[in-house]
Amino acid sequence: MSKDLGPDKEPRNAEVRLMESALKVFSEKGYEAASIREIIDGAGVTRPVLYYYFQNKEDLYARIVDQKFSELTAAMERSIASSSSCKQRLKLIMASTFALAENDLGIIRLILQVFFAPPQSGPNLNRTHHLAPRRFKLMEEVCRQGLEREELSGGDARSLALIFQGLMDMHIMAKSDRPDTFLSPELADGLVEWFFAGAGYREVPKTNLVSPLVSHNPEPA
Repeated sequence: MSKDLGPDKEPRNAEVRLMESALKVFSEKGYEAASIREIIDGAGVTRPVLYYYFQNKEDLYARIVDQKFSELTAAMERSIASSSSCKQRLKLIMASTFALAENDLGIIRLILQVFFAPPQSGPNLNRTHHLAPRRFKLMEEVCRQGLEREELSGGDARSLALIFQGLMDMHIMAKSDRPDTFLSPELADGLVEWFFAGAGYREVPKTNLVSPLVSHNPEPA
């Protein structure tokens, strides 16, 4: 059977509509509370069409998480490729993440669910091995280069990346809870300037933090 048409002769974009509908339902209700009926009704397709493209609800959820998380990470990768300055790279990372939250809050809410839902909630997505490290390692590498070039000081690369990520992600969480919050490019710039006020290079840094995080050494995605 050709992948161009589903069993009910649905056009190829039925798969896209299903993923868009599922993102909305999953991000608003969570995995457990989301129903197949709501997803197919939102997509305007029949149940056989859903099962033509996806094995089950778990497969649909995993595909969406992988796709949307890849979009977030790809935006960060494009940002850091456009500059060699540690401060500018961190500003671009934060600005691109804020822009994604402003453009599609559903993506951010879905990702927050993946990281902060109880361990037994929803399907096993191998969270710690595949999703979190890839994003974190981008920030860690930017901070490591900042330390090597004497743009940062006061801790190892992992501890500084953890502080930066916490600063950024707490604003993302606030946006998720209060959608009227505006995460502007100016806010991103100001937060990074604030980060550098504490972590900017000093010949004799006030602190020498060592991160408690254990490296996962994930396989390349």
